[in-house]
Amino acid sequence: MKFFKLSTLALASVLALAGCGDDSNDSVGNGGNTPDVPVKPPVDNSLSELDQAKEMIRTAKLFVSDNQAVTEAYEGASDILTDNQSTRLNYTFHIPSDLQEYMKEQNLSKLTAANIMALSNDQAFDTSLGNIVLTPESDFVATLNADGQFALTGTTKVDVQEYNYIYNPATKVYDETTAIVDTFTTVFDGYENALSSNTSTSNFNGSLGFESIKIGTGIDAVVLSSSTKGATVSGQFSDKVVVNDDFDMNDVNEAGITLEKAVIKLGSLKLSANDSAIEAKNLEFAALDISRKLADNSLSVRTIPYKIAITGKLTKAKPATDIEITLNATANDDDIKKFITIDGADNIEEAADQYVGMEIVLAIKGKVTKESATIIPLDFQANLKRTARNIIELQGLTASVEGKKLFVKGQSTLDNNYDVTGTQFTVEQNKASITLKVDADGDFIKDSMGKLGDIMVNGKDYGDLMDNDGKITAKFNDNSLIIL
Repeated sequence: MKFFKLSTLALASVLALAGCGDDSNDSVGNGGNTPDVPVKPPVDNSLSELDQAKEMIRTAKLFVSDNQAVTEAYEGASDILTDNQSTRLNYTFHIPSDLQEYMKEQNLSKLTAANIMALSNDQAFDTSLGNIVLTPESDFVATLNADGQFALTGTTKVDVQEYNYIYNPATKVYDETTAIVDTFTTVFDGYENALSSNTSTSNFNGSLGFESIKIGTGIDAVVLSSSTKGATVSGQFSDKVVVNDDFDMNDVNEAGITLEKAVIKLGSLKLSANDSAIEAKNLEFAALDISRKLADNSLSVRTIPYKIAITGKLTKAKPATDIEITLNATANDDDIKKFITIDGADNIEEAADQYVGMEIVLAIKGKVTKESATIIPLDFQANLKRTARNIIELQGLTASVEGKKLFVKGQSTLDNNYDVTGTQFTVEQNKASITLKVDADGDFIKDSMGKLGDIMVNGKDYGDLMDNDGKITAKFNDNSLIIL
């Protein structure tokens, strides 16, 4: 029995994608935002078999070139904030957590703008806020109820001063230097933190959300908004616990209590800045504990994530962008409970001759602009599934390029250590196909003549795909060439 490397299994799935550009077989739930497995598009019978072979290679070439163009144009595209905006965002989220902690320590149920101004020289308050000084407007108010639930609304000016200490060899002391000095305005609308409770329960339910948070003004403004309450968190424990600010999962485990299931769901969250926006919706993250009782009756515990599902959207003014991405990676939680254990060396392992079923779905759709201002329509989907202990299967991948679709299927093989030993996949369009193989290092496998694979149509060989010193060329039996 070997150490069960979940991260390696995830890499195997990614490798199967990259190669293209029981109990467990079908027990993984898809969830509401997961596209069905792609099917092969209809055949265009207007083309001759030779033309079908060429059309498949041309479409594959366009797919590869578009992929490269998008990668070059959109490297770092999701990083829509400047460094200064990121720093402001970080400090903004410190404000409610710092106020909540101070109110808890001082046994306060309410802080108004007037209260905060009166605390301007209070050492305990200054220590709670750290590098931040608040100058709130009259509408600014924070509340903390008896069950530990916090709410904040209103506008405040935020002054930030951050220092570095640099060693001076002449004086042999560290000189204080100013690293950050910044002033900005933050507006909290309906911020609520109900992730804490003073009630003992085995079924905890909490939430964290807001209608909007506005940071800065003018061209530097950053806006976070949500059309729902935000994130909800539920936890099922093997016995009653108190999930308050003092909650520590290690302490809970030492008491012999484990997490039977934790689920985090996010309805909608949008970040807007610099004529760009990133939106996350329908997010779900789930995890559970597995444990092993030790000789002293204590528990050895591991938390295993088993689901991440999200729909994301990116819009940008420059380069013009409007794309939506759906990702759903799910392992079967019942399989984890049945087949995953902690061995005597405190490692996670999978039971002999058993495997945890898992599926991964990735879909990308929309329009992007490459550097030449050419619009590239994106329509891509891939579904992967672990169908055996040593097999990750690419059930179907479709890529639409200029109205023409490629269809890909294949699989990655794992060894006993869950390392990828090889990937094989078949690219199809109409009745044309080519089968390619990738080695354990992710490199395409070719024969001694440099051939990667035969270009087949309806069972007949119409040419070869060749790799000569990194130059990929399709050679057809009418002596024509297409260079990829």
